Formats: sequence, structure tokens, C-alpha cells
Amino acid sequence: MQIDMHFYGVYALCRAAGIKDKTAETIAYASQFVDDAIDAEAVVLSDGRGLLPTMTSHRPIDYQNTLPGDQWRVWIPFHFLPGNTTTSTEDINSKEIFTEKLVCREDSQLAKKILKYALAKKNKALWPHLIGIVAHVFADTFSHNGFLGIANSWNKVKSESIKITGNHHSSVLHYIWSKFEEFKTRFTSDFAELVPVGHAAVATFPDRPYLKWRFQYETHEGGAETVERDNPSIFLRACRGLYAFFSQVAEVWPEARDPQGPMEFDKIEGILKTLIGFEAPKEDRIGKWKKAIGKGKFNRVTSIDKQIHYNNGLWRPRRVEYQREPDTTVETTDTYHFMRAAHEYRRYVLLELLPTANILV
Repeated sequence: MQIDMHFYGVYALCRAAGIKDKTAETIAYASQFVDDAIDAEAVVLSDGRGLLPTMTSHRPIDYQNTLPGDQWRVWIPFHFLPGNTTTSTEDINSKEIFTEKLVCREDSQLAKKILKYALAKKNKALWPHLIGIVAHVFADTFSHNGFLGIANSWNKVKSESIKITGNHHSSVLHYIWSKFEEFKTRFTSDFAELVPVGHAAVATFPDRPYLKWRFQYETHEGGAETVERDNPSIFLRACRGLYAFFSQVAEVWPEARDPQGPMEFDKIEGILKTLIGFEAPKEDRIGKWKKAIGKGKFNRVTSIDKQIHYNNGLWRPRRVEYQREPDTTVETTDTYHFMRAAHEYRRYVLLELLPTANILV
């Protein structure tokens, strides 16, 4: 998924679930910042202390994508949470079955467990940033279903098998294919062959909410049949799951509740379908979300609703001292809270969740 869903969609669903605008904004920022927290260098503060960023993403063309350690620390916990499922009846310890367990699966049992983890009262000190991080990971289990976050032949796709299905405007088709060719030129040639991580082989097709398409895996492990993808249906299911999660947030966190209360999902399903199905480039889709939020389609309109906007540099570690209010410490900033929440979430996934699934030791 992209910023239109990870930030604006998450914000809208938080508001519809009855969460205050300011809290919803922070949750949405944390959700999108998972894709933008690419800094690894330590920051030396004015008082001499060091700030160690928690990296939660890499850019597509980045040598760190080739490093197995980074695949486990970044792609697995934050973007391709393993589904821990298998359809095979072979030896449970076989390499093929282990690979299948690593494949990201929509709304898996492990995905449900990270939602439960985020809602635990013992983690309240990490709210709302932890909630946003987990919302990102959960949403990605829908769009990243069928791919895994380590370099593996499972992720390879027959390029000639990628087809757009359904009825799409000719201008949109031209735009998608031109972007696809641009992506291949920049990334999916030799680099993708060497580092078949995630859904690089199908470019941004899984991330376009309005798209209906199909493909075939290159290897037998991924399945020989044609895989049909109906992104509008997938994204709507993700919205339903996120709404349920944010409703639970409002239930367990009274301070985050909007006095106006929630809107029923049935009341917002129509506008969600319209927004998801809007065939346009990313910036135009963002504009559509902004307009709907500003018109009160998800809750009573506030000043934050009218001005909602994402700045990808706002939480960058190097700007942390400019964020804090006078007479406050770095520990009060969103950057610090995000880094802490991301660190604790990753620790939970890698040291508790995945070992219980026999995926890590």
C-alpha cells in the first residue's frame, strides 16, 4: 500500500472509529512513517547524547536489501509479516514448508497477535505510535499476501504473465504500464534477479487500490496457477479490519475517544468504495481522500480534518531537536516515541512472536 491508504486512509478510519483528531493524526503519521524511517546514522544531540534511529524501511534500490540480516530486521517485521501457514503435508521441518510459513498472508493469526500486542495495557506508554506502526503492518498483510520479505525464488514472477483485468480507463492503463516499465528500468532487472525480495517482481501492482490484475509465479513453490487479484476488494477488507482495530483502540483508551463517537462501518462503506476505486495517480488519490475527510464523511469536521497533510521529513531523526517545544526534552518528541515503539515492536516480533511459530530461534 502507499501513502493514500497508510496515512489518509488510516486517519479517516481512526476518525470513523471514534478517535480524536490529534490522536488519529499521530496514529496515521506513525503508520506512514514506517515506509519513510530509512535513517540509520546516529544523531549527536546538542547536549552530547546520541540518538540511535530504528530503521523500518529501505528504498527499493538499496544494497542493504541484499543483506539477510536487514531482510529479517526490516522487511519481515514491518512489511511482510509471515503468515505461518502451509498447505503441505510433508515433513514439517523441510525447507519448502519453512519458506511457505514465511509467506505473508492476509489477516493471518500472527497478524491478529500483533493487534492484540498493540492493545495490551502494558504497552500504553508506546501509544499512539505503536498503534500506527502495527496498523501499517496489518494493512500490508492484505496487499502483500503471497510474497515474503526475504530474498527467495518464491517471489519471482513470470513477467509475461502480469496482466491487467477488469474495466479500467485507457489513460489509467497507459499510466500504469509506463510506470511499470519505469520501475523495471530502475529496479527489477539484474538487481531484482539478485535480490527477489517482496513484490518487486510485480512492481507497484499490489499497492494500487483500484487495480484488478493477474500473474503467475515463476517457480513451483509459489504455485503454478494464475493468481487473480482484485485490489478494490482486498483494500476494502483491509479497511474493515483496520476499522475494527481502531474501534478497539477507542474502547480500551478512553482519553483517545472523540466526544462525537464513532460512525458505523456500514455508513462509511460507500465512500470507502468510491475512494478505493478512484483510478488516478497517487497525488490525485490523496486529494480525493483529503476532500472526503474535510467534508466530514468520517466524523464531525475539525480544523485538523480540514488541514490534514503528511510531511515525510517531519519525524526524521536529524530534525528531532527542532521538533521539541521550549523547555522540553527530546524524549517528548514524536520522533523519539516512534523510534522507541518501533524498537519494542521489532523486539516483540523477532524475539517472542516468530520464535513461538518456530520461524526464529
